[in-house]
Amino acid sequence: MSDGYTVLARRYRPTVFEDVAGQEHVWKTLRNAITEGRVGHAYLFNGPRGVGKTTMARIFAKALNCAKGPTENPCGACETCSAVHDGNDTDVIEMDAASNRSVEDARELREGINYAPLRGRFKIYILDEAHMLTREAFNTLLKSLEEPPPHVKFIFATTEVHKLPDTIVSRCQRFDFRRITVADIVKRLRQVVDGEKLKVGDDVLGAVARSARGGMRDAESLLDQLVSYKAKGLSAEDVASVLGEARGAHLAELTAAVKAGDAAKVFGSLAAIFAGGVDVTAFTDQLLQHFRALLAVKVCGKNAEIVDLPDADLAEAETAAQGFTLEALLYFIQLTLEAKRRIKEGADARLVLEVTLVKMSRAADLVTLKDALRGAIAVAAPATAAASAAAPMAPSGGAPDEAPAPAAPAAEVFGGTPSTLDQARAAWPRVVAAVKEKSPVAAAVLQGARVAKFGGMDIDIALAQAFMLDRAETPKNRAALEAAVQQVFGKKLVVRFALDKGAAPAAAAAPAKPASTTAEATGDPGVRKILETFGGSKVVGIE
Repeated sequence: MSDGYTVLARRYRPTVFEDVAGQEHVWKTLRNAITEGRVGHAYLFNGPRGVGKTTMARIFAKALNCAKGPTENPCGACETCSAVHDGNDTDVIEMDAASNRSVEDARELREGINYAPLRGRFKIYILDEAHMLTREAFNTLLKSLEEPPPHVKFIFATTEVHKLPDTIVSRCQRFDFRRITVADIVKRLRQVVDGEKLKVGDDVLGAVARSARGGMRDAESLLDQLVSYKAKGLSAEDVASVLGEARGAHLAELTAAVKAGDAAKVFGSLAAIFAGGVDVTAFTDQLLQHFRALLAVKVCGKNAEIVDLPDADLAEAETAAQGFTLEALLYFIQLTLEAKRRIKEGADARLVLEVTLVKMSRAADLVTLKDALRGAIAVAAPATAAASAAAPMAPSGGAPDEAPAPAAPAAEVFGGTPSTLDQARAAWPRVVAAVKEKSPVAAAVLQGARVAKFGGMDIDIALAQAFMLDRAETPKNRAALEAAVQQVFGKKLVVRFALDKGAAPAAAAAPAKPASTTAEATGDPGVRKILETFGGSKVVGIE
């Protein structure tokens, strides 16, 4: 066993500006500043962890103090470059602000800047995690930062720039480092594995890059761990095992079960995932990122910059996203975030995820609260009026006969391509079913609707209520209805909506006396329908 092993993240740390992946906007500016002699005295490097802030600071320090410099291309071979790379140069002082955050530390630094560099051109202070300095320490540095000696340069690095006082930020040239794209991480990891003479597939490097969430150091650390786990024959499944995530096939199977509305298969897929020893927290995060990717593909298409997935995974995400509406994906993300919160609070993780994913599988049954309330009242009122109108009256015009009229037999649904008005009316239930499959909200608009007119190129739909007419004309609902008509009728028709003048409007009945007691309110058919819809048992008050 060797005691001198150096981890990949350190061994392959970039030594020149061009090797810092994903931060071209930073190093190009720094190189130009050196070339044009416009190097400032204070710089602020802000960005997520592991994206190259400290590495960039070291390369910048080498460029300024290189024996051949100042130069935009430090040689990397001189004594100064070697010492800076190893972190032991006397003129490049790296300080961890998390452990050197007091006023005394700041005073010591302030006093040290008055001394000239020992061998380099500049004395360069690199303060990592700068946001950890106390406000008093910042105040101590303020004057030195504003007017330092010509031989002093400051570089602050932080992941939380909002915690730095504005007086400090305003005295620095600020550079915001970006999260590194999957493609850039894969490219850099390929250089690492080639340098190590390892045979690792692009699918493995892609899985490592995705798990790093934009951090190169995290990606290199994970690769180091994977090589220790299995030096030869690494696979994407090995990455999932090491991370405690669900394997790609299991996640795809779970997504398919949700799409199909198959609750039993959801339970089976989750059982297989947990049987593999998947970490619950890691899986919840994986699920959240998965639905985020589907949402991004749904909204933006296969845009690699936004979705940040390799081409093969982009194609899979696009296929998976086709089976969900935008609203459903937003609902899934909301449910997953809620599940993550409950798991963190100590709830049974498996139970929480099972309930969450079964809810997702039933998303097609959901309608908005607004539409549910409207639909409940609209269906109840016409049904009551229609029942009264259908009851046969006594010859004298008094009370209805005791025996109700027999129900009319259900009309047979026409299964072919309609060519006449009668066939169009008989095929109408197929249109409603097609709309419901794609958009339950749009289907609610068609309650009580009928085909009023059918020509070779157009069709008139009569709607039962005025508010349904308004809802049908919204762009989203109209698109769903027109697509269903085209599917059933085999061609695109001009669809017109109108209020059904032959339907018995709710207003045609004698105006009901407003309920004055909770008992009267409970007896109202519309209120009863709302109670049934939302599982209520009684009316607790009237306003």
